[in-house]
Amino acid sequence: MRGGKVFLAQRKGAHGEATWGSAGGHLEFGETLEQCARREALEELGVEVGELRVLCMSNIVAYDRHYMDVEFLGDIGDQDPAPQASDGSFCDYGWFPLREPPQPLFEPMRLAIASLLSGDWYHPPAGEGTRAPRSD
Repeated sequence: MRGGKVFLAQRKGAHGEATWGSAGGHLEFGETLEQCARREALEELGVEVGELRVLCMSNIVAYDRHYMDVEFLGDIGDQDPAPQASDGSFCDYGWFPLREPPQPLFEPMRLAIASLLSGDWYHPPAGEGTRAPRSD
């Protein structure tokens, strides 16, 4: 996030293709969530992340997959993120108003933006109806 805008990139060649999201991926063996978030940001967007804050967790059933997603907000200072050619995960990108992002959003990103706007930190699978407001 920067100045009321969120950096998003359009996914290419993976589940959720053509949706808008951000850096992410799976944990490597023995890796912490924070290490994973920093590694993926560097590999996919070429930015080094400083301080991290957990934004939300989501139990997602979409794209013929079922997974737990943990979203972070990370400090990148004045670095300019850009999809890395060697990674090839994204095809278009930019800064977009938080309340008017491009569509369609990758489901984890849709839920992350919902958390930013509502303060909710947990998103159960569709139809479960359990929500937990932020306590901070």
